[in-house]
Amino acid sequence: MKFFPLYETGANTGTYALGSTEIEADSTSDAVTQAAQAAPAGCRTGVWPYQMISGTPAAIAPAADENGKQYNVLTEPAGATGSFSANGQVFASIGADAAGMCLSLQKFFGYRLGLIPTDAKPAAAATPANTGSAGSGTTSSGTTGSSTTASTSSTVTSGGTATPAA
Repeated sequence: MKFFPLYETGANTGTYALGSTEIEADSTSDAVTQAAQAAPAGCRTGVWPYQMISGTPAAIAPAADENGKQYNVLTEPAGATGSFSANGQVFASIGADAAGMCLSLQKFFGYRLGLIPTDAKPAAAATPANTGSAGSGTTSSGTTGSSTTASTSSTVTSGGTATPAA
């Protein structure tokens, strides 16, 4: 299945921005795990499932470790703004992965739906950089959730900022 990450716009804001990095994952929880690797510190991570062709998705039985997992539903009812927020619904991967339910209901509702685990925790703060002479920096963008490592002499062109090691 294909997903895009949803990153909370700030600690405990409850509003999520759509990331720009496509994720291919076997399950919703696998996609959340992949997306969380680039999450801004202190922010929670969700995912937006999508499919490139129209029609109803085929049911995908959840893997044993996915079965029973629950997700709060994030919606984007104002159209393709890239801003999602919780709407009070909870989907579970029981009988089929919860991502399929999102894909089907997006067509019914006419707006995008995302998922965030009901027990989502904020991303940990970045660890201090190595103090060696060949330090590296990390680039990060809160709206896209992308994160890459760059050397201190690299130029960042992704719109993020680089923080060289001390």
